[in-house]
Amino acid sequence: MSTHLIGERRDLTYRALADPTRRHLLRLLDDTDGALEVSALSAQIGLHPNTVRAHLEMLRQAGMVTRSTEPRSRPGRPKMLYRSAPRRTRSPGSEGYQFLAEVLASCMQAHLDDPAAVAEEAGRAWGRYMVDGPEPYAHHDFTDDVGQMVAALAELGFAPEERQHGSRILVRLHDCPFREVARTRADVVCSIHLGILRGMAEELGGSVTVENLQPFVEPSLCIASLSTT
Repeated sequence: MSTHLIGERRDLTYRALADPTRRHLLRLLDDTDGALEVSALSAQIGLHPNTVRAHLEMLRQAGMVTRSTEPRSRPGRPKMLYRSAPRRTRSPGSEGYQFLAEVLASCMQAHLDDPAAVAEEAGRAWGRYMVDGPEPYAHHDFTDDVGQMVAALAELGFAPEERQHGSRILVRLHDCPFREVARTRADVVCSIHLGILRGMAEELGGSVTVENLQPFVEPSLCIASLSTT
């Protein structure tokens, strides 16, 4: 393949994965045995089928998913089915950050006495950096703080969904950007994410306490439990 074509493919890959919705769709397809139609994916992520179809087409052009026609013996228009492409056929650039995360997480596990504690502290430092703390003496409601935290998580690509149960708030994280590494290096990766949450809560003034982070409640779902003070 020419250098020009390789560059075009890399650009397509970066554009495809730059959007959190497309990353979410790719994770859903990765976690599915077989293929899914647009309507099923639309129902899972809560977007119009036409919007989902456009995102899938971008992923298909980048070589991240494949499209096929539903086998059909009865009259009517056959449905289009989508599945994630085998990882070995994807552009190496699409896995670059996963590889870097694997290298760093494995090194921390091998050389630190308590990699989870170090990872959480690193996450706290970055979490404090990711939000804007309140002005001195300013009154602020915990809902504003949770809103900032959820917005920051969305920017990171977690596809968060907030649900409140009395004084407890559950933030459902539908799309961990480093899910593949977290499956084998949870003590590092998940501790960083827990630290990010706690660092954000501390910087925002302490109206919210991050109780815990439950990884992989479902294949593509982690849940952070917050409480208000």
